[in-house]
Amino acid sequence: MSKRWLPFLLVFSTLLGCLSTSLPGQAVPKEEQGMPSRVQTPAYGKALFHYARARLYALDNHLPEAVEALNKAIKLDPRSSYLRMIMAELQLALGDEEQAVRSVEDALIQDPDYTDAHLLLGNLLLNRQDFKGAIQHLNRAVELDPSQEKIYLQLAVAYVRVGDTDGAIAILKRQLTQNPQSVSARIALARLYLQLRLTSLAEQTYSEFIDQHPLESQGYAELARLYQSLGKGEKALATIRRGIAANPSEDGMRYQLVRVLVELGQIDQALDELHIMLEENPERTEAQRLLGLLLIEKSDWTAAGKAFQQLLALDPLNDQGLFYLGLVRENQELWPDAIAVFEKIPSDSDFFPDATSHLGYLYYRAGKIDKAIQILETRLQNMEGRSQLFTFLASLYEEKNDMDKAGGWLKKGLEVFPKSADLYYHRGLLLERQGDRKSALADMYRVIELDDEYYEAMNFIAYSYAEQGEQLEEALKLARRALELNNEGHIVDTLGWVLFKMGRFSEARGELETAAALLPNDALVLEHLGDLYIELQLPDKAFAMYSRALKQSPDNEQLRKKLQQLAPR
Repeated sequence: MSKRWLPFLLVFSTLLGCLSTSLPGQAVPKEEQGMPSRVQTPAYGKALFHYARARLYALDNHLPEAVEALNKAIKLDPRSSYLRMIMAELQLALGDEEQAVRSVEDALIQDPDYTDAHLLLGNLLLNRQDFKGAIQHLNRAVELDPSQEKIYLQLAVAYVRVGDTDGAIAILKRQLTQNPQSVSARIALARLYLQLRLTSLAEQTYSEFIDQHPLESQGYAELARLYQSLGKGEKALATIRRGIAANPSEDGMRYQLVRVLVELGQIDQALDELHIMLEENPERTEAQRLLGLLLIEKSDWTAAGKAFQQLLALDPLNDQGLFYLGLVRENQELWPDAIAVFEKIPSDSDFFPDATSHLGYLYYRAGKIDKAIQILETRLQNMEGRSQLFTFLASLYEEKNDMDKAGGWLKKGLEVFPKSADLYYHRGLLLERQGDRKSALADMYRVIELDDEYYEAMNFIAYSYAEQGEQLEEALKLARRALELNNEGHIVDTLGWVLFKMGRFSEARGELETAAALLPNDALVLEHLGDLYIELQLPDKAFAMYSRALKQSPDNEQLRKKLQQLAPR
């Protein structure tokens, strides 16, 4: 089917909850079963032969040949509306919607009361956004065959597409009047109310559905989700438990119960439910997966490891199970075991990029930096993967003091992820280390353009300006904004240092003393506070700060000189 049908199908699915795998409006011949025409003519045998050939071609997916054979059948039997409908469906399968419309219109010329032709044409016109025409043909289909549920549902979709929600509601209610037990109509009506944010009506309709169809789990599940969206967690739980009582073998409801319990923060109760499910049937892989994830949430690494091992015993190729077992082993500091597990994850897995990152980290922790680099480069040689892998690889090369390769990989990363604030930030840090302050600042401003809450870039710029004694008003603005976003000691220090450089010593004192309290072992913060005490003519306090700073940074000659200048003579 042509991809151009997708917009219609997606709208249809919001009411029905599923997509048909067959062509819409598949025709049922009104004439004798399997025959092209009502009336046998001298050409009938030849038409039937070509029709049979067309069906065989279609079964083998040789659609152009099927169309050619069917054209021959139609020429021999031009009055057959059925053949023209089959032709329309073949044309749709080939993506030729324009010709399909003409074929259905020709079918209706031959038989104006062909219900399925009206239905298919209505859908085609709906897809072409000819809403008026679509509603006309779908209404005609309802008139011709009011017993077909699918027509009401298609017409409800058409009314929704034109914005006539009252019409959609009316057609669904009409169907329910004719068939009060209609599962699809009541569910569609409830979903339509939800779409219109008529939550009370949606709740009422779902409740009616459950009362009429207590063995249909769909109603309980959707009503519970409605309660969740309204923040009525206890009502959601009660609905799900009622659904489980009515459908004790329905695993989907029990998993939904676990998820709602987790959303409500009732982790232990969720674990109890999963344990019950696994006692009943230890081969429930989804229950094992959820159990492992919840145990990770509780940092119960030993029990989580057992859960994922049991999952992998049932499904050895479960890449999610492998990834989380590797994560568990990593948190248990069982490095070789973690490496062995992560290396089993195949390259086509969604978890492969994260597994690669963890492998690189584990080899780095093991002191095998070259092996870590090899793993990351193999992954990134075709410039695939996540942006974090590029920054990680660059940091490994920085560790080896190979700044050219570090910069090269950051550049490649930006070619793949030109809007990655993280990549620009790390490149800015590297440029600063290389002495290219101007380019570093340019990258940091680019970071803020991409992410206006990237406080580390703001802090970098503010501190850089403070160090140079320039753009201090801009530095003050950025430092304060960074501090609003994240009240960390090093950012407090930056703000205090900017104020110091502006000569606002009394204001600076409060900030720098706070920073020193937050970071009592940071030599630079302590030195800043010592410098401030000098300006405030508090030499004893300055001496104490410099002394503490020198203990943290014993090779700092600048600190040693400052202490010597303050030492009693």
